Amino acid sequence: MSQPKIRFYLDENMDPKISEQLRRRGLDALSARDVGLLNVADGVQLRFAAAHGRVLCSKDSDFADPANWVVKHDGIAYFPDRSVSIGYAINALLELYRKETAENLKNSLRYL
Repeated sequence: MSQPKIRFYLDENMDPKISEQLRRRGLDALSARDVGLLNVADGVQLRFAAAHGRVLCSKDSDFADPANWVVKHDGIAYFPDRSVSIGYAINALLELYRKETAENLKNSLRYL
């Protein structure tokens, strides 16, 4: 039986071009813009990702603190460098996708 694939959700701090490029490469990725969740609280972003079985991708430092995790989730991919390039973010998420399983990411934080 195959492992469930990692599915990504990029909050409003991440450029939506990243999710577009991930989709072009065959990955399941949505942005906050895709689902109409711009200018909403961090908890709403995390709840959406968790409810839809998606790893939350963000540059928001609030997500780096487990005290701010309002629900059990499918993982957080955190980019501490707020000026990270689109290309770097795409490559980092592709690498995460190749090396990790959805199960291993549950309720975890990965610094990218």
